[in-house]
Amino acid sequence: MSDKIDFIVEWVNGNDPEWQKEKAKYIGNETSKDNTGAQRYRDWDLMRYWFRGVEKYAPWVNKVYFVTCGQRLDWLNEKCEKLVLIDHKDYMPKEALPTFNSSAIEVGLHKIPGLSEQFVLFNDDCFPTAPMTPEDFFVEGLPCDYAALDVLTPSNDFEYLRMNNVYVINKFFSKSKVLSENRSKWFSLKDPKSLYRTLALRKPWTTFSGFRDYHVPLSFTKQNYETVWAKVPDLMYNTQMHRFRSKDDVSSWLVRYWRLCEGKFYVKKPNRFGYTFIESDDIDGVISQLENHKKKILCINDEYKGTEFENTKKRLIESFERILPEKSSFEI
Repeated sequence: MSDKIDFIVEWVNGNDPEWQKEKAKYIGNETSKDNTGAQRYRDWDLMRYWFRGVEKYAPWVNKVYFVTCGQRLDWLNEKCEKLVLIDHKDYMPKEALPTFNSSAIEVGLHKIPGLSEQFVLFNDDCFPTAPMTPEDFFVEGLPCDYAALDVLTPSNDFEYLRMNNVYVINKFFSKSKVLSENRSKWFSLKDPKSLYRTLALRKPWTTFSGFRDYHVPLSFTKQNYETVWAKVPDLMYNTQMHRFRSKDDVSSWLVRYWRLCEGKFYVKKPNRFGYTFIESDDIDGVISQLENHKKKILCINDEYKGTEFENTKKRLIESFERILPEKSSFEI
């Protein structure tokens, strides 16, 4: 592999009493309330399997940047050669801390000291479950992605982020010019369903109505971030300064949309990665997807509303233990 690729993963222990105490203190000082659900911070105790998956299925990765507010996992081998521990204070403005806003954390990731030009941003619910190659993420120096149009249909308070991101894009890009200059990338046959959607949305509006988002790890270059920061520095900085989610925020998805519009990506079929939900105590379907290894990465989204959380969590851990039983070098 000629160019180094780093992984970034963010993590927070929402069960930490000190973290909860600090969050409660700052909520009291904010004019807007934090409206994120408890499941956003609920810990399924699965991070060790994320690290095991990385070591087993992506041994070529250069470094793993573990980004936290200073919290640590008691089983983590902090002397591991590939592990880099990053606190928010290492790259965020001092006056923005502590922060409880994932958008604030993500819009400045390119400023992490030592980070390679090419990096992949993981959520902590996206688990490697089959062998991966560098070409799953970058080809010829370009981030792998799939461009498709969508229509924003606000159904929750998270949608303001997407709306803000698209608003910025429409200020700087002409939809017709973007689609005409990169036709082979925007009208690729690698994902027919998304292609049909894009074809249908070419004409109704002269501006972008939205972009298809895939809940998968995102490939970026630091230059991608630097380009957006150079164009809308105040917007990016103000997002960093919002301790909790704000209706004025943008997110790292703006960086993705920007490089899509610039055509600075390599077209890859999106379904090489998978997505599933934990919604109830019946997780047989989740376990089946996890253990069949059909997807290189499986994102397990926490929408759990069942009554047997501890038992459900136990079953999920047992499933991970079956596919990733060997301790990694990231563990003590």
